Amino acid sequence: MSGYTVKIAFWLRAYDGFAVEADSDAEAIEKAKARARSEMESLAQPEHVDWERREGVIVYVDRTTPKRRVSAAEDVPFDDDCTVSR
Repeated sequence: MSGYTVKIAFWLRAYDGFAVEADSDAEAIEKAKARARSEMESLAQPEHVDWERREGVIVYVDRTTPKRRVSAAEDVPFDDDCTVSR
């Protein structure tokens, strides 16, 4: 039996909200985009995290031996939209 090292990348949907003031719809959209960028970079807790929907990618699966690692797979997408027991 071989040993394998697996690296995954995953993301959860997170929701947050804020208010902006603007003189037009176009200005509101531009302000929202700018504020959204700074909010996403923030380390603050978002208002809500959707723990039920999970998306990600298996970055790599490497077969490992005492002398070396050999790639078995890379960038394998997976989605899991099913309800998760916590």
